[in-house]
Amino acid sequence: MTTATSRATPDAALTAEIDRAALSGTFAASMERLVGVVSRTVPAPAALVALLGDDRRSFWAGDMWRDWFAHDAGALIRCGIMQRTIDNGGTLALRDLHAIEGDVLLRSAAVELSIVSLAAATFLRADGTVGGMICVLDDVPRTWSPAEVSILADFGQMAGTELQLRHLLSDRDVSEQKLRHQSVHDSLTGLPNRALFMKRLADATQRARRGQDGLFAVLFLDVDGFKLVNDSMGHHVGDEMLVAIARRLEQCVRGGDIVARLGGDEFAILLERISDVRDAAMVAERVQEALHAPLSIGGYEHATSASIGVALSSGASEQPEYVLRSADIAMYRAKNSGRGRYEMFDRAMHAEALTRLQIETDLRHAFERDEFFLHYQPIIALADGRITGVEALVRWRHFERGVVSPATFVPVAEDTGLVVPLGRWVLREACRQAVSWQGHGRDGTPFAISVNLSVREFAQPDLVRAVSAILDETGLSPTALRLEITESAIIGQKHPAIETVEQLRALGVAIHLDDFGTGYSALSYLHRLPLDAVKVDRAFTSSIDQEERPLHVVRAIISLAHAIGLEVVAEGVTNARQLELLRSMGCDLAQGFIFSRPCNTQEIDALLATAPRW
Repeated sequence: MTTATSRATPDAALTAEIDRAALSGTFAASMERLVGVVSRTVPAPAALVALLGDDRRSFWAGDMWRDWFAHDAGALIRCGIMQRTIDNGGTLALRDLHAIEGDVLLRSAAVELSIVSLAAATFLRADGTVGGMICVLDDVPRTWSPAEVSILADFGQMAGTELQLRHLLSDRDVSEQKLRHQSVHDSLTGLPNRALFMKRLADATQRARRGQDGLFAVLFLDVDGFKLVNDSMGHHVGDEMLVAIARRLEQCVRGGDIVARLGGDEFAILLERISDVRDAAMVAERVQEALHAPLSIGGYEHATSASIGVALSSGASEQPEYVLRSADIAMYRAKNSGRGRYEMFDRAMHAEALTRLQIETDLRHAFERDEFFLHYQPIIALADGRITGVEALVRWRHFERGVVSPATFVPVAEDTGLVVPLGRWVLREACRQAVSWQGHGRDGTPFAISVNLSVREFAQPDLVRAVSAILDETGLSPTALRLEITESAIIGQKHPAIETVEQLRALGVAIHLDDFGTGYSALSYLHRLPLDAVKVDRAFTSSIDQEERPLHVVRAIISLAHAIGLEVVAEGVTNARQLELLRSMGCDLAQGFIFSRPCNTQEIDALLATAPRW
């Protein structure tokens, strides 16, 4: 199993392996031929090539065999001959080693090795460093002629050229190995990439067709909330998170399985030779457990999870692309069902996926066709029962299907990133319309327009600049705008999220925490967040007239919010008893069907003209 350090091509190990191969086989044969030619050409009883560096091998030829060569070929180098040759300009000729004065080590080594006379030449590597030495030896005193020394130096150059050539070839092999590795591996995580994964998946489907190896399964993983981390914390944090996730995924599979990064925050796992669906489910659960522990990145701890789709091999006609697509479809079901979970693919999902794909395609054209419009739901001040503002709600009139539910298209817009341009359009249109309603403000307070910001919109780095530009463009006073942000966009985030809220409030815009009580519900964080109001989710307000527990929760939220200077807006008020309870608890604002359903512009105009009170 791959370890946490294997993020890229194993350069050192790969180079060493290739170098060993290069300095064996044909290279060794070349050196052996070379020393044989040297011993015959000079001539001399023995010739020797000794290499320096990582491969300290020696090559011997001639009739003068010595036991020391078989057991310790480096003895001749260690006695100082190499350094003496270098100091002498690269060549050396010594008539009688036994008669040398002043070099006890060399003289004693010559006696021990039974060598009397020697001529030597060094040769260089491509970088100019000494690569080794070539020498001829005799066991009697001998005067080496200048011609013999010159010939030896020429042979030394040949040995150096051969060594350089082998290193060039090994470098080329290393480069080719790297290129082959990089072509099928992800450069960031070191995991196999889509190409290698599909090759392994194709092999698995071929074996399945032949009835070999039994079942296999594909898990398609998408990291939940990764885009938010990437946008708010920076790409370097996102990259570190992906690497950490890759290492954890590797720990969840067996040695014969494969974990791959398909791109972005998408990963895939191929489980080969499984017994049944329970094996795949076990791995999916193991992955969720592995990702549950927070990741320590950039000095912060980041909680994460993954939505996982699982597809099993199902027949002889299986195509690798179909298996992966099936797992992808199941992953979208898991993500849309709440994230941090896994789903098994079934045939009904295919039809759902086609519908979703069509929605995504039509959604991209909806801007061109001008199919979006806004409805507005009144917000009531409970102190006097009068309309104090409205919330803008986006609607889509499909050119064939009619009005499409936001529950259908908003999640698709969020997943595809289309929610960002859509959100900017909603903000601009709502601000433009709100200008015409400012005459309905009272007591110096502007008529408020509330606009929802999705998590992805809130993470955009140019959000504050865009809001300021839209306010300038439409002429709406910033104090008339309320931006509603969900808990997941701000609570649990670090300084970038809080700084964004502070910058928006510095413009004069009010910030409301939407759907309070359904997300993190971290009441202890509330006093530190730069907010103006919290909106109590309809899940609580819709049952305060029926159950004690939600009634106590709402009362506690109102009490706490007021204690730290925040207003409270109750959503989903549907009957008079709920309205009465909210008033008795001191709730500031409310909206819901008891007052009005979402209306078009003309209906809001008519409602405001009657100045109703509740």
